[in-house]
Amino acid sequence: MQKRFRRVSVLLMLSLLPASLLQATPSAPETLIVQQSGECQGVVKDTNGEAIIGASVVVKGSAQGMITDLDGKFKIADVKPGTVLEISYIGYVKQTVTWNGQPLNITLKEDTQQLDEVVVVGFGTQKKANLTGAVTTVKMDEVLGERPLTKASDALQGAVPGLLVSSGGNGPTSSKSFQIRGAYSLGIQNSDGSYGATVAPLILIDNVEGDIDLVNPDDIESITVLKDAASSAIYGARAAGGVILVTTKRPQGATRFQLNYNNNLAFTNAINLPKQAPLDTYLQAYQDTGRDDYWSLGSPSVTRWRELLQQYRQNPSSVPTQGDGIFRDDNGALYYLNEKDLIKNMLETGFQQTHNLSVSGGTERLRFRLSGGFTNNDGVLIGDKDTYRRLNVNSFISADITPWFTQEATLSYAHSKSTNPESAAGGIYSLRLGSYYPEGNMPAGYGVGGDDDLPFFTPKNQVLNAQPSRNNYDNPRIFLKSILKPLKGLEVAFEYTFDKNMYDYHYYTSSVTFTTIQGGANTSPTDDYLRKYKQFTNYNAINAYATYGFDLGTDHHFKVMAGFNQESSYKETVDNYSYNQAVIEVPSLGGGTGKLTSNDYYTEYAVRGGFFRVNYNYKDKYLLEVNGRYDGSSRFPKDNRFGFFPSVSVGWNITEENFMENTRSWLNQLKLRGSYGQIGNQNIVEYAYIPSMTINNTYTGWLMNSNVVAAVTSLPALVSTSFTWEKVGTTNIGVDFALFNSRLSGLFEWYQKDTKGMLAPGMQLPAVVGASAPYQNTADMRTRGWEINLNWRDRIGKWGYNVGFNLSDSKSVITKYDSNESKLLSNYYEGQELGEIWGYVYDGFYTVDDFVDTQSWQLKDGVTDINGTAVRPGDVKFKNLRDDEQGTNLITAGDGTLGNPGDQQVIGNYLPRYLYGINLGVSYEGFDLSVFLQGTGKRDYWLANVLTFPMYGDYTFLPLYDGLDNYWRPVDAANGDYTCANPGAEYPRIYDSYGNMGSNYRYSDRYLSDASYLRIKNVTLSYSFPKHLIRKLTLSQLKLFVSIENLATFSSLPKGIDPETLSWNYPAFRTVSFGVNLSL
Repeated sequence: MQKRFRRVSVLLMLSLLPASLLQATPSAPETLIVQQSGECQGVVKDTNGEAIIGASVVVKGSAQGMITDLDGKFKIADVKPGTVLEISYIGYVKQTVTWNGQPLNITLKEDTQQLDEVVVVGFGTQKKANLTGAVTTVKMDEVLGERPLTKASDALQGAVPGLLVSSGGNGPTSSKSFQIRGAYSLGIQNSDGSYGATVAPLILIDNVEGDIDLVNPDDIESITVLKDAASSAIYGARAAGGVILVTTKRPQGATRFQLNYNNNLAFTNAINLPKQAPLDTYLQAYQDTGRDDYWSLGSPSVTRWRELLQQYRQNPSSVPTQGDGIFRDDNGALYYLNEKDLIKNMLETGFQQTHNLSVSGGTERLRFRLSGGFTNNDGVLIGDKDTYRRLNVNSFISADITPWFTQEATLSYAHSKSTNPESAAGGIYSLRLGSYYPEGNMPAGYGVGGDDDLPFFTPKNQVLNAQPSRNNYDNPRIFLKSILKPLKGLEVAFEYTFDKNMYDYHYYTSSVTFTTIQGGANTSPTDDYLRKYKQFTNYNAINAYATYGFDLGTDHHFKVMAGFNQESSYKETVDNYSYNQAVIEVPSLGGGTGKLTSNDYYTEYAVRGGFFRVNYNYKDKYLLEVNGRYDGSSRFPKDNRFGFFPSVSVGWNITEENFMENTRSWLNQLKLRGSYGQIGNQNIVEYAYIPSMTINNTYTGWLMNSNVVAAVTSLPALVSTSFTWEKVGTTNIGVDFALFNSRLSGLFEWYQKDTKGMLAPGMQLPAVVGASAPYQNTADMRTRGWEINLNWRDRIGKWGYNVGFNLSDSKSVITKYDSNESKLLSNYYEGQELGEIWGYVYDGFYTVDDFVDTQSWQLKDGVTDINGTAVRPGDVKFKNLRDDEQGTNLITAGDGTLGNPGDQQVIGNYLPRYLYGINLGVSYEGFDLSVFLQGTGKRDYWLANVLTFPMYGDYTFLPLYDGLDNYWRPVDAANGDYTCANPGAEYPRIYDSYGNMGSNYRYSDRYLSDASYLRIKNVTLSYSFPKHLIRKLTLSQLKLFVSIENLATFSSLPKGIDPETLSWNYPAFRTVSFGVNLSL
């Protein structure tokens, strides 16, 4: 008797191929065939005639069977005539056929619903059709595909409605952060001591908390996002921000041996770089501020500079220069004539590569999977100092020791190493240097002495001379799971996880001497130092839970689950600095001749809880689910550590009703569902209930015999010993539907989250107290939002195509905040919508006609004035929205409260709205083309920097960037003619030493940036070779592909500002990759 096998690892690609229903003859799904011998033979194909490799063919009701070979064929010995066979393959409709002796020619039909039939939920799985909570599952092979991504978090952007994936930067070492349905709490303390931050979701890897960025994306089977209380309450206090469940790949049941290898080789180039205005345009602007002597060495004349620049452009040899286009006149003034792009000069084409190898297989009783992955990413900065490398090793084995006892073990190890150039001078990404700034070194004799041949302070020179910081992560993990099935319908699971996360940071500043266009030698830093930062975290988790499913009669179906969970974490950190290294080539903590500082600290916490879930299903028509968890967390005071968090949800499969029978030909699914639940939030700092103070053991404020002393440098903090959980009550209503043989499917969700008892100062204390009020559960907030997801999948002949679209939105309003009774706009206040931007309303520019004369600059009657500002023609005029005791027709900020905001009003909101993702795909024969787009439909943001305003902040030293030269100009200010020379001016005046910058660039609707965007995130073209060709190479799959990441971005933001990060730092980049995916 042969073993039964089932293929599980390369099925996603094959499942997209067209097929038809299994049939032995065209007339019936079960075909009676003339009796032959006892050896049953046949072949399994899809509707294209391609053999299906690894399909399971078994005798119904037994373990007798096998899997199809490379030709799709099978042979089963000792089969009696009339035996019923079951043929199954993931992604295809399971069918039966009766064998009576003749060879079988079997065709399977694609089943698009089966891919999503079962989804992972908390401590178990459920049929998607019977879900009553807000759950979205994505298959990693679908969202990742052949994209050149090194981290799984990148693949989730735009893929899940209601999930905001924010970028922490574009560098190889940067990571993403998650926010589900606008989860936010005013009680989370930030690193700067302020309060209010996103509530991060709980991320579980195979049911245990972990770092998704350390997981090899190729090892992930699926990612499930639990968004409402009904689906996440089972996790209690940790689930206030939602839950992300990561399920790794592992064989299920018998499967043939399979070896898979794939790679991804990619080239990266920086995009969306800041661009300066032409040098002559900048010099004109400098003169327009009212100056002609430049601030560089020798105080060169800007007028003379422009003349030399024109001459140099026409005939470079006519101007004697040294170094990088530097001309020195007889008076020692230096003129810089060589224009360049300083940003591009510090960049190069980067290269990244990813290799993954896995083997899997097994029998009905023993299954295994081994995998290894390697990623190497060399960034776009010149040289090799911005790198990221990661090695992943993962092993899984599952053994059925007895028919009722199964033991599973997963051992994994992840190691990552990254480097990043850090300049002690701090100017790698500076935008302060003009396009004339010379590269290379100061020519001998051109400086002030002591600066001969020193490198100029340019981004390129800083990168080349910078010391890279090193970041090492090591993450070994052991996951053990024992499964017992002592009774029919009863399954008991015991899980244990040990996870150790080790982090090592190393950075030595070195000492580098640069020169500038002012000459001289500048050494940074003044005191070099070595920093070593080490941290480790030990994490232990125990889960024990049992699931029992039973039926009462034929219509009433129950499933009951109950369990216990305990987790503990211990983190220890040591941070050391050693100054003034004696041997800079070999820096060490003991090799410093200056100060040596050392700090160490630790944190620990534990969570313990019991949980349950009850599911009831009546005829797959009426659904009920009840969840609950009694949770305890050590982060709260002893008497307030435990809480109970319940949820209830219901569903109605309307299409199962008799009165819907006439619609079933076109309406495949229509389900209404609703839920309400309450979950807790334990995202607070450890030991928040213990009074603390700051101690400095090298305090120099008091000198005793010329010695430093240990001193308390802060008052003991006021704390509350009675605060407890923030509680989040969530109401969710959803509709799921599928039409036209499930070619069109989708869902709509509406939700409301009421967060009660957020931590905030309990009252406003007088300043004389000298301390802030203790944080208590005194703030509430309400969040409302909706989500929509639509998918269309169809096939026309040999052409297949699919379209997917998701859109979501939410907003939050503070409904209670006791610690700001006066409702200061600078703090949270009751009634505030999170993300509000207050500012002034633009009313044009002042003109010369607004003034009585150009000597006194007195405004005419009826013209709005600005408090504390001497306005001139070309300054921004604002609308007078209200008058107060400070004056009439006067622009003021009032007293900065909601009751008297002066002439301010809400002009925008900086939180992203209308998040969307679009998936497009088309296939023909073996070719597949996919396009993925994502973006934000609405977002306002206040950006005030040199990229948004002409020479903003310091007109003397800052350059002018492209598109910012349309500032308000007078006809001839020197001769008293202040008539506007360019009525269509975009920006206010810069004449007269830049004008009223503080007033002109205050928050206003005129210069509020539109941060919405659309990004063509990925385009991939792949080709899968026909099975009959690759079978000769003993391959079951061979695919070649080319992929482009970040193909194009449509945004109104200035160049250099990435709409995802809303800042300029490490540049965004486009990646072009190619590779191969093959399986044996």
